Amino acid sequence: MYFEWEMGILHGCCGWFPMTAPTNSLQCTASWTAAPAHYPYSERRPSTGPCRRICVFFSVYSLVLLATALQAQVQFDTVITVRDGARLEATIVFPPGTSPALGVPGMVLVHGYGGSKRDMEYVASLVASNGFASLAYSVRGQGNSTGLSTTNGEAERLDLEEVIAFFRRYPRVDGDRLGVVGGSQGGIHAWMAAVHRMPGIMVVVPLIATPHFAGDLVPGGCIKRGLVEEITLGSVRYDTIREIAKDFIIRDLYDSLVIFTGERDLEHLLDSVQVPVIQGLGWADALFPANAGIRAAARLSGRGIPIWSYYGTNGHGEPTNMSESAFLIARIIEWCNHWLKGVTLDRANVPLVFYADDRPNWPHHVVSEWPPKPEGTLRLYLTADGLSTSLPSVPGRLPFSLEYDASYTPLAGWDDRYAGLQFQQAFESLPVYLMSPPLLDTVEVTGIPRAHIVVEGDKPEFQSHIRLFDLQPADTGYVWNLMTRGPAGNRGSTPHFAQEIDVECHALSHIVPPGHRIGVEITSLDMSSQDEAYIIPYFLSTHSYVLTSDVRPSYVDVPLVGTANIVGFQESAIASGRESILFPNYPNPFNLSTTIRFSLARHTQTRLVVFNALGQSVATLVDGPTGPGEYTLRFDGDRLASGVYFCQLSAGSETSVRKILLLR
Repeated sequence: MYFEWEMGILHGCCGWFPMTAPTNSLQCTASWTAAPAHYPYSERRPSTGPCRRICVFFSVYSLVLLATALQAQVQFDTVITVRDGARLEATIVFPPGTSPALGVPGMVLVHGYGGSKRDMEYVASLVASNGFASLAYSVRGQGNSTGLSTTNGEAERLDLEEVIAFFRRYPRVDGDRLGVVGGSQGGIHAWMAAVHRMPGIMVVVPLIATPHFAGDLVPGGCIKRGLVEEITLGSVRYDTIREIAKDFIIRDLYDSLVIFTGERDLEHLLDSVQVPVIQGLGWADALFPANAGIRAAARLSGRGIPIWSYYGTNGHGEPTNMSESAFLIARIIEWCNHWLKGVTLDRANVPLVFYADDRPNWPHHVVSEWPPKPEGTLRLYLTADGLSTSLPSVPGRLPFSLEYDASYTPLAGWDDRYAGLQFQQAFESLPVYLMSPPLLDTVEVTGIPRAHIVVEGDKPEFQSHIRLFDLQPADTGYVWNLMTRGPAGNRGSTPHFAQEIDVECHALSHIVPPGHRIGVEITSLDMSSQDEAYIIPYFLSTHSYVLTSDVRPSYVDVPLVGTANIVGFQESAIASGRESILFPNYPNPFNLSTTIRFSLARHTQTRLVVFNALGQSVATLVDGPTGPGEYTLRFDGDRLASGVYFCQLSAGSETSVRKILLLR
């Protein structure tokens, strides 16, 4: 739950997730046997611990304002002693000029988890340049504040109440016109102020945090790796309650962990909110998906509470986008000027959503209701032949599995923070991969995708995560670009007994161009990158199936603005003009083993051989008559020396060669 306000001169020191460019992407075609177990689809990668990061909202806009405002602002450092003796360091900043008799409106500024009040210095200057006083403080157990962190628990809530009460009494401050502004941990505090109706608070600005923030970390029978990051930060001094959460995670005591997080969640208190809200969330936020923010907006607007929402970028793990930062801060200033100063604002009582689809320049859309109209849904059925708009003609059993090396213990996983080479080597996944026929028109996928799948496993517990991809055509297949994901953990199942489960994916807005396809992956290992978990896996081997039939179909509902036209399925077979395709292996370079995949359009004599740089055969993987279809094989190079090798596929009269690199 980290956040940081930094861009240019705005500088801070928190954030779980750095900004990285998307990784390379998989070349793939359609079939549930088609893709390797781990692959570098396009996804932003989280870090393994605390880091400095560029984030977001008070950024470009501030450069224009600070040059003329900094010299005239008045700043006071102070310490606020709270009920249990903890001393919270704080800084109060006033705008230039003489304050009116009733004082100036003010903002309480709350930093991200693991940071301090210093992260908010330039935010305070920006706030002052717009005529607001501000109080920024270091949350307990962080910065130079004493006390111990209970991870956004009751102690932090009581602290916030006392800080607000202190600010209300401060000279030159209008204690009845205050707001709370913050991101991540600070956004959670903003929601705290709203749901608990803290005196003097007239507006809240929660950014990259939802009122369901704690539940977002333990979704659908699963535990996010991000929760582990939260309770292992070197810049936080923790209360002993942290050890309880650690024990729950290592021992996989999920029900106990849900109680632990549920004590912190705020969503059940949303009906108590009475003040205007402006929230900002990122589609690809690695911690807090926009789903709970969308639910919150619907509940508040349904009760007549004014709310504006921004959904787009700049969430945890997303590259910072400067223009989107400037866009959002302009909306926030408009909103706060209206509710704290009475500045006229068109449509102030209308719930507005500013959303941007995730393509270059983040084009904006403004709607007064959600989901946007015209609302549509593309239902894609899972079949043995791929994704189809028609019910499957024959029943199918699509296998997916997870092989776990039991010598790697859950405690070792904790010590490695569920990342790194040892963690990666302890788990081997074989997912289901399916793809739709090509799209004929541009399609706007906006909303919350949902899946209904029939699954069967050989263990009482297994995971069956859903991932949706935009498949971009390439020379040898398709590049699989991740659009969204839906975590799903099945606990307390009856082995070998089919059950129907519903999975809610993370909300998104994504434009799929003509000629692209939609891809679906079902997996028991949800990774953020090749060697880092997004969801902590269950530490056991599982062998599972997705079942599909016309009686009990499995399908994915893709939310649309408008409609989607796709090619008939009979036209969606491999259209490369070749009888065979040898796909790029993954990983490449590889250590110990790599996955090799090829497809055949017809029955033919087939040889798949690996040669060294001298042209000597080192392995024959296939040699003989082979039927049409797609094949996945694991090539083990543990007895070979590091170097360049060549994989050659000979099928009938066609020959394909791929260079592979073994590095130890």
